[in-house]
Amino acid sequence: MKLSVLKGLSLGALLAAGVASLARAQGAAQFDGQYTGELRLARTFSGDCTEPPFGALYPLTIAGGEVRFPYLPRFATTLRGTIRQDGLFRATARARKGVVQMTGRIQGGNVTASIVSSSCAYTFQTRN
Repeated sequence: MKLSVLKGLSLGALLAAGVASLARAQGAAQFDGQYTGELRLARTFSGDCTEPPFGALYPLTIAGGEVRFPYLPRFATTLRGTIRQDGLFRATARARKGVVQMTGRIQGGNVTASIVSSSCAYTFQTRN
């Protein structure tokens, strides 16, 4: 009897966790889409930081609550992360000299973010 009660509780906990995850993904799905924006060099901490070409647009993709941003000016890598229901997101990637992190927000279809590595800081903003 005790074993069947424990199995029932375990199954219930798993089901509740699955429903909560699904609800989070559905809430963040409101932001699904491809956004394009400009990168600007905000600060150089050390080394050689590349100023993005004037007018160049960079894609940020959100699908199923996951964020992807190809980070090409300085490192050939893709930052990956998650977005919350309130539009705040964070994406990271390992680089040769540490970690690159992007933090930002989507509000009213506009994206603003900062990208920071051990050597450079950039800003990202969508163009309307």
